[in-house]
Order: sequence, then C-alpha cells, then structure tokens
Amino acid sequence: MQTIMTKEAIEAPQIVANQLQENQKTVSALVTRLRKKPPLFAVTIGRGSSDHACNYAKYLLEICLQLPTASAAPSVSTLYNSELNVDHGLVIGISQSGQSPDICEIMRSARKNKGVTVAIVNDVLSPLAQEAEFVLPMLAGNEAAVAATKSYISSLSALLHLTSTWSQNKILSDALYELPKKLTEAATLDWSSAIPIFKSIQHSFVISRGFGYPIAQEAALKLKEAAVLQAEPFSSAEVLHGPFALVKKDHPFLLFLQNDNSLPSMLEVAQRIKVLGAQTIIAANRDLIDSSLNSIASLLLPLPESINFICDPLMTIQAFYPFASQLALARGYNPDKPDNLKKITETR
Repeated sequence: MQTIMTKEAIEAPQIVANQLQENQKTVSALVTRLRKKPPLFAVTIGRGSSDHACNYAKYLLEICLQLPTASAAPSVSTLYNSELNVDHGLVIGISQSGQSPDICEIMRSARKNKGVTVAIVNDVLSPLAQEAEFVLPMLAGNEAAVAATKSYISSLSALLHLTSTWSQNKILSDALYELPKKLTEAATLDWSSAIPIFKSIQHSFVISRGFGYPIAQEAALKLKEAAVLQAEPFSSAEVLHGPFALVKKDHPFLLFLQNDNSLPSMLEVAQRIKVLGAQTIIAANRDLIDSSLNSIASLLLPLPESINFICDPLMTIQAFYPFASQLALARGYNPDKPDNLKKITETR
C-alpha cells in the first residue's frame, strides 16, 4: 500500500530540480543584497520540521560562511512583548504553511528592526511571505499528509541554493545540481529489512552529528507522529552523557553516517552501543561500507554513493520517509492521519 506520505515524499527530487531553476533569480537578488551589506549574524525562526531545517541552516551558515546563527524563540515576542535588535542581521523564517501567528509576528518585528528578512515557504501568499522582504518558495505543491516530507526536503534545498550561491562554493553548487538524481535513487531504496526490528519497540534513539543531526531530529519526529514510536534525536557527542544509560541489550538504535569529520565519533558511538549488546541499525553511503563497518552494524541500510557531505544528509531523509510510512502501517497506524494532529498548527 502506497500512502499519501510516501507518494508525496518521492515527489521531492523533481521539486528540488524545479526549485533550482525557478528560484535562481530571487536567490541572486538576495545574495547581491547580502554582499552589499554583509550581515554580522543570522537568526532563524521555525517550529517542528521547519525548526529542524533551521538547525540545518545553522550548520550551513556557520561552516560555509562563518556567520554566527541562532534560533529565535518566538515567545520572546508573542508572550513577553520583547523585540530583537536584528539590525545588521539576516533573519530566515521557514514554514510550510506560513500561517502560524508566532512565526509571522517575529518576522514582522525583525523587518521593522532592520533585519534582512527571508521567508522560505510553500504558500507564497501566506502571512509569513507577506511579512518578509525576500521569499524563497519551496514549490512543493499541495501536501495532504499531516507529516511534512517534500516540503522539508525542499526547505533544505532552498537553504543549500542560497548558501552555495552566496559562498561561491562551486563544489557545493555542482553537488546541489546533481542532488535531484541522487534523491531519485534514494527514494527507491528498500529499508524494509529494518521494519521487523522496530515494529514492536516503544522507544529508540536516532543518532547523527553535524549536518546529519537535523536529519536525525526530523526522522525522530516522523517516528513519533507517523509510527507512534517514542524516538529521540541525539548528537553522537551528547548521547554518551545521561542518555547512554538507556542503551540495553538487544534494543535497536538508528544511526545516520556521512563521510566528514563527524564519522570517527559516529563509529565510536556505534561500537560502544554494539559492545553493550544493543543493535546498531546504520544508514550509510555505499562508498562508506567496508568490512569494519560491517562488523559494527547489526543491519546496514544503504544510501546512494556520496556526492558531497553537506548534501548527502538529504539522501538519508529521502530514503527514510518511505520506511517511516511502511513502519507506521506495520505498527497498525495510518501515517497520513496521525491521532491528535492536524496539518496546520497555529501557535502563539
């Protein structure tokens, strides 16, 4: 059975390809503005999946552009009536619907206080889009399933498009234009061998680091809302503290690898989990798989060969979404209509 969640998720590669063409003019205009008066810092605004995309933006902007980036707490404006001094700052709001009053209010405040404001939205006529100076459309089209999939991936690709253009990083830009083909490959991968492992458990960790960490956050959220599995995301640097007390014999844990400076710490954590007798379910690019990884992994979930460590995590979440949908069905839940949730959540 193909759920709406899966159907929408596998539309992402074409959406990313279209977005790269359609948004080029706006991205160029925004970059011209940013180069004319370079911001001293960036602030991101988002909730749920969009906040995970904001976390990806933090890694992008701080690593590729050395731009300090912090996540705004919307309640600062909406509940405590305080306005941020964002003069000389870049403010990026991310929202599929662009409807939530708190996200819109802090964007309105940021623009009034002289920040360069950018909205990454699917609905370009939404209140959030109206509040921002620049709008980068996700171009994801209608998303009927409650769980965001294609809109999350397209928000990441919009951030990649902006960052690669702004930083003039040709290697990253070339990888970005190769990404739709790799996402198509990732969308067809079969992770069903992991379903029996996660079918009956009640809690787990999703572990990654660096550019993979926001993907772990998103995957853990989808396991909660679609498969009703209490999954928590952790950086491999943080999981070794208090959370490691929860690692028990035979219990499965999901780990996402990418081939960058985070790899040694990820392998160390995987090895320590394995020594404790728990199961290590590892997603890795095919070119990372060797005898040493085979010895650490209880189960390997394949990903396409790497194109760039910054872009590779998008392949991970692309392959994960259909798996999460299948797992939900195996656990007796409808991933398209989770209990107690609705598509648009408005908060203050």
